[in-house]
Amino acid sequence: MYRVAAVVTLLVASLVAGPVVAGASNAGPPADARIAASDVASQQSATIQKSIHLSLTPGEPGEIGVAVTYSIPDPVTSLSVNLPDDARTVQSDDFQSGDGAWSWDGDGDSATLRLSLPANKTTTGSRSHAGVAQEGDYSFVDAGSWALVTVPTLRTEWGWRGDDVDVDIAEDVSVDGEGSTGGEIAYLGPVETHTRTANGQTFTLAVPERAEMAESPARVLDALSAASERLRVGSRDSEVWFGVAPTDVSWGIRGVEYGGTDSWVVADARLDDPGNVWFHEYVHTRQDYTPTSSGRWTVEASAEYYAAYMSLREGYVEFDAFQRYLSYGEREPWNDAVLADPGSWPVGANYIKGSLVWGSIDRRLRLATDSSFTMNDVFYQLNRQQGRVSNDDLLRAVASASSTSVGQYAQRYTATSDTPDMWSRFEHADAFDTRPPRMDYDVAGYEVTGPFRDATFEEPPTLYVGETLTVGATVTNDGGTTGEYVATLSLAGDTMTESTAELVPGETDAITLQHQFTDPGTYNVTVGRNQVPVVVREPATPTVESLSASPDPVEGGETVTVTATLSNPTDGPATGPVALTLDGRQVATFEATLDPGESVTRTVTLTAPDTGVLDLAAGDQSARVSVAGSGGSVPGFGVAPAVAGVALAVALAALRRR
Repeated sequence: MYRVAAVVTLLVASLVAGPVVAGASNAGPPADARIAASDVASQQSATIQKSIHLSLTPGEPGEIGVAVTYSIPDPVTSLSVNLPDDARTVQSDDFQSGDGAWSWDGDGDSATLRLSLPANKTTTGSRSHAGVAQEGDYSFVDAGSWALVTVPTLRTEWGWRGDDVDVDIAEDVSVDGEGSTGGEIAYLGPVETHTRTANGQTFTLAVPERAEMAESPARVLDALSAASERLRVGSRDSEVWFGVAPTDVSWGIRGVEYGGTDSWVVADARLDDPGNVWFHEYVHTRQDYTPTSSGRWTVEASAEYYAAYMSLREGYVEFDAFQRYLSYGEREPWNDAVLADPGSWPVGANYIKGSLVWGSIDRRLRLATDSSFTMNDVFYQLNRQQGRVSNDDLLRAVASASSTSVGQYAQRYTATSDTPDMWSRFEHADAFDTRPPRMDYDVAGYEVTGPFRDATFEEPPTLYVGETLTVGATVTNDGGTTGEYVATLSLAGDTMTESTAELVPGETDAITLQHQFTDPGTYNVTVGRNQVPVVVREPATPTVESLSASPDPVEGGETVTVTATLSNPTDGPATGPVALTLDGRQVATFEATLDPGESVTRTVTLTAPDTGVLDLAAGDQSARVSVAGSGGSVPGFGVAPAVAGVALAVALAALRRR
């Protein structure tokens, strides 16, 4: 059987219509898109390795060189690559051009395409808060001796043979010579990287040799770590990459997030700025939803508000600077904008009025709930939503976290041109100085029990149908008020197991989530606001390596011993039963549960009929036994008593009719 597929890796935090702007989220396009594949993991799998290699082209400023190499596993029978429309000087000994795509010639187990691509990208629109424009145009650039560029999108499609095989794709990105990349953005040229791990995230800061930072790398990583801890909205990526942009380029923006995990920030960006670009771009990496037109304002509004709010909370700015920054939203022309209607926006309204409105709703929500809930909780709900997020979805999340009246307050300032007033220092203290409940979760480990194994793991393992997963964890309320925690195990939004309780400040509770999986699929273990996917597969069926029967020939009425060698060539468990058939009818089964690479021998004893030929089969193997007449009456044909639970009356009747 031949199947056609193409896989998409969606590294999208938020997809925003319109141009790339300062502090903007610009989700990169998917590299590949799955056309057809089973939702349930197959018995066997294979992976195409797609390696993208980027290089400078000093003789051609404005361009970069790209080489993409595919390592192709045996089941793959066809593979084609759709290149960007602006690809130049495409060369390959392994692909042929035609019908808008480059098709693999089918020879060998690897194939390479080489090309060059324009690297310079420009942007227009609002460049920074308060409509203060950057003097420049570029959002990405190749300067000849160095480059700050997006990783190109190379859509791949392929076909393979085998209805018990699933073929997927994995991608890695590298830089020729000195450089750094997070997989979505790359810096090509001499660079020094700094890393920091905090709250389950590893931050990589790539500092070019030619860039002079206004802040030290250590201070920037301190700030990003603090933001990771403070912003509890779910959707924490395990790897986050920040590049530093040299200032000797005519940039049209101060920073940009691209693809969901990668960002760059201009080198002279400071932390003691209420429009903190470092925080702004980090917030974009935590946005895991796609807005509709009416919900589009939330993307930049939340990033801008939290950039200012976290700068205040971390002590980088004073309240006066925070207040002055948000109060721009009260001014013309931005105050006349209707946030849920992008057609009404003057340039920058989603940043400027949007951040004031998001903050005003946050303050009102805190007051209504004694700080038990904040706009962090609304942000979290938007990240969890299936499908695109509209302004109505935001209003429902606000009302759900607080009350109908707060929802109406949010509706007034998002769906009309009304503008809230910036609050005072005393009003800020009243709402924001009470620390809300803050639940810290510590997962102790994962225990798997069942028919195949009893084992513990530090990371979520792949499970198999019939196994039970037990997740052990502790939760501590490190906040300032009493609050409730909820830990769940869910599938497609349906909760299957839940643990919940109320904790006073400083209290710790031990929790256990346990569930036996009876169906394959991808499940979400949600502990607090951290979701961990758990894949559950069907165990493989043992492979029949050989099948034999003896004696041959056999006298009618005598016993026949059928022997099968069963093996498990997969990387997971395999379990029976494996059917033994006689002339296409099942007459017995071979039972076995095998670890990866294990093999066993199983036997079944049958009683031969008076005469004839026995055509036996199991899996892909077969055996034939000739039966000589016994001259007497044979009462039946069946499995001997040693093989419990197998009845062969139907097979006997069929043989007698023959």
